[in-house]
Amino acid sequence: GYPFEVRLRAVKLHLEEGFKAQLVAQELGVGRQTVWEWARLYRELGEAGLRYPSINSAPAGRAKLPQAVKEQIVELKKTHPSFGVKKISQWLKRVLMLPGSPETVRKTLHRERLIPKVRVKIKRNPPKPRFFERTTPNQMWQTDIFTWRMGGRQVYLIGFIDDFSRYIVGLGVYGAQTSENVLEVYRRAVVEYGVPKELLSDNGRQYVAWRGRTKFQMELQKDRVHHVRSAPHHPMTLGKIERYWKTIWSEFLERAKFENFEEAQARIALWVKYYNHKRPHQSLEGMCPADRFFGIQNELRVVIEKTIEQNILDQALGREQAAPFYMVGRLGDQSVVIRSEKGQVKMLIDP
Repeated sequence: GYPFEVRLRAVKLHLEEGFKAQLVAQELGVGRQTVWEWARLYRELGEAGLRYPSINSAPAGRAKLPQAVKEQIVELKKTHPSFGVKKISQWLKRVLMLPGSPETVRKTLHRERLIPKVRVKIKRNPPKPRFFERTTPNQMWQTDIFTWRMGGRQVYLIGFIDDFSRYIVGLGVYGAQTSENVLEVYRRAVVEYGVPKELLSDNGRQYVAWRGRTKFQMELQKDRVHHVRSAPHHPMTLGKIERYWKTIWSEFLERAKFENFEEAQARIALWVKYYNHKRPHQSLEGMCPADRFFGIQNELRVVIEKTIEQNILDQALGREQAAPFYMVGRLGDQSVVIRSEKGQVKMLIDP
């Protein structure tokens, strides 16, 4: 058979650079049908499909998706009905370290009658979206306040999110939206993650005063943080934290039942950790906010690809697959990934 590098090169030329299969086949000295087969395996299983083509080969153009992956797809959809095919595909890769492209997820869910088969309408010349994003962690934070009613009383979430990584650096649950509470959350975030260069807020009274300066503004001046205020009537300026409020509401708060205020504080704190470290983010190409905040997304992608390959091989050979375990964080100025591999715990340090 052909080396993995040749198979990957053929697929990249065909799928990513847009060369026709016949031209790629002539260039690399392989058959046109072979290029199509490699492309199919890559779409369905990623690089793992190209590393083990004999294991993943199947007749009639259908990838031989491991039964365990099909079961996980169905279970994820039933457990999280709001998850779309892209989110499930990302969850398989980032959290469970299993193969499964969006198209594979869509076909599996359709066969199980969990989603209808719909035609995708292609918009001609759609407007190009505008994205505003900083390029490093702690370059800019966004802050905002979210409110909802719990047991007949108003409850306020005061949050700070890192613009670059979508990592929640600070979040507090309070019964009032005071300047003191905003300052408390900000100070905790600074102690844990350092001082940002800029901070973006709206013109709420907790952040801005009509005359003089608020306690919050004086704190930012003391820390030498540039305070950026969103333009009136332009809420999209705070789009990232606004999107976070929609996420925590639809995926957690809307369905959660709390016995009391203290329980709400504790469980919301746990959900924030889940969001930062366990929940794949579509805007981050399926990685988690912590992966990007701590600067280990590239190293982690390599770990994930290797683990997916090993999982496919284990399933093909009938071996029992262990649940993945990994942690990400920082040790001094170094980013760290701790993961399990064949019963051993390994540490990856990025200097």
